[in-house]
Amino acid sequence: MRFADPELLVLLALLPLFVWLLRRDGRRHPASLRLPSLAALPAAARAGGRSWRTRTLPWLPVLRLAAAALIIIALARPQTADAEASTTAEGIDIVLAIDTSLSMVQESIGDERRIEAARRVARDFIDRRGADRVGLLVFESRTLVLSPPTLDLDAIDRLVADTMRTGLLPGGTAVGLALAKSVDLLRESDAPSRIVVLLTDGEDNVRTVRPVDAAGIAEALGVRVYTIAIADPGAYQGVVDELALRFIADRTGGEYFRASEPGDLEAAYAAVDALERARLDTEEFTVFRERMPWFLIPAMALILLELLGRATWWRRAP
Repeated sequence: MRFADPELLVLLALLPLFVWLLRRDGRRHPASLRLPSLAALPAAARAGGRSWRTRTLPWLPVLRLAAAALIIIALARPQTADAEASTTAEGIDIVLAIDTSLSMVQESIGDERRIEAARRVARDFIDRRGADRVGLLVFESRTLVLSPPTLDLDAIDRLVADTMRTGLLPGGTAVGLALAKSVDLLRESDAPSRIVVLLTDGEDNVRTVRPVDAAGIAEALGVRVYTIAIADPGAYQGVVDELALRFIADRTGGEYFRASEPGDLEAAYAAVDALERARLDTEEFTVFRERMPWFLIPAMALILLELLGRATWWRRAP
């Protein structure tokens, strides 16, 4: 049991003063009745004996004292913890930003073309989403939004399988622009977690939006960015800018992953999944029940009992 307003329990310290006032009141107003003769009194009274009523009368204020204590405890709002529970928050809003530049088609990762490996792993990632909303964006020198975040994961899967390919956009690698557009897709989202998973095998060579500026926008809007670099010493058109990708992830609270084998790519998406689920599945709460009636009802009963007693069995003549 706990008390929602424990500071009110200090009022219990006033009960000794309450007892003193009751005793003083009893001494100042003793029961007395002048009679011309004792003949009308019971024999026990004439002999100086005491009935059970007179013997128990001094204990009557104890009812009031106990009632006062119970009322003070009730005012402190006693509560009991019924249960502890955990809940999974609503789903995550995710934008997958995938580089479809020419190098993704011409270069390999393991035994697969990079774009084929990216397509396969992205589809596996989408298949595990459950209640999450997923959006899809591809980029080269410009960006193309294939879908804003949606719960229609089957449609996203078809887009990845059939539509995500090179040649839809002019050649180049606009990492900053792709990130800025991905964050814009999440601007109106009210999901408890909003993330961008950005995959590329090159460096930003289109200066429309600098990656550092796009990272600042993501940070300001509370969007975490997970960056994945497909890095291979024989990469076409230069090497991936790992420093920029690491900076973006660090600034936005995400993580950077380097993939040089298909297993690395799968592990990167699995790590994103695990990290985001860990953020949402740890919401725990305790259900508290108000127990004020447990103390207030007995207090009222004691007060009524005292009033009834003083009006009947322990009634005193003026």
